[in-house]
Amino acid sequence: MKHAAPTPPAKKKGGRAVVIILLIIFIGGFCVGGFMLGKTLLTAKHEQETYDKLHQIVDEADNGDELSEKGTLRKYDPLYDLNKDFFGWLKIEGTKIDYPVMYRPNDNEYYLHHDFYGEYSESGMLFIDGDCPADGNYFLIYGHHMRNGSMFGSLPDYIDQKFYEKHKTIFFDTRYERRDYEICAVFYSEVYDVKDEAGRFCYYNYKDLSSKQEFEEYVANIKERSLYDTGVTPKFGDDLIVLSTCNYHTEDGRFVVVARKVKQEKKQPETTAPTSVPATVK
Repeated sequence: MKHAAPTPPAKKKGGRAVVIILLIIFIGGFCVGGFMLGKTLLTAKHEQETYDKLHQIVDEADNGDELSEKGTLRKYDPLYDLNKDFFGWLKIEGTKIDYPVMYRPNDNEYYLHHDFYGEYSESGMLFIDGDCPADGNYFLIYGHHMRNGSMFGSLPDYIDQKFYEKHKTIFFDTRYERRDYEICAVFYSEVYDVKDEAGRFCYYNYKDLSSKQEFEEYVANIKERSLYDTGVTPKFGDDLIVLSTCNYHTEDGRFVVVARKVKQEKKQPETTAPTSVPATVK
């Protein structure tokens, strides 16, 4: 008597459905990721074009160090005419840091996500802390740490002393004069909860260093925390700029570069040798 062949077990449809669902999720995620990447690239391209136009405006108006009747550098006048928040221009040779610097008194939020023309911007602008006096000797300048290297994205490169050796000078022009700064200190920091600030050096709480005691206290702290010795120690009366950006060594981390204005040597008036006086004809 022949036995009937066993019936093969039916394939589970559930397993196939799971595979299809996972595949759909994967494809959907890939599409969303691609869309977001494309959007990021387009945004970065648009923002770079904006800065290129600002560069072009300055280049076309560049008259060197020629001053206007108001005592301003003529090359920056067109930018000020476009936006009265324009304060100056910051540049570090050999990096992407080459941007206008804005100043909006008592407002440290606006230029976090607005461009020069007031449009929404992921990267925002470089801007001076609104509590720093416009005519003071100390400017705290903020900028985003952008992953594409724009704004202050390359600032943490100063972690490497070899990078510092090649980029010791920061150029920061105001509307009124060209200025060169030499780096004094570079260090890690963080933003603390107010309740935890006591006894800590909170560089971001310093807005005015016109007091000798506060100036010397500040300098002692930045030199103590510097990752390496730059050989430059500010003295009371020096002008300082501080570049600050986010860093990811800790929660609410910051990376900070402090620089001192290089005093320009005053040019001595040219003198000419006295001409000989002809002898009186007797």
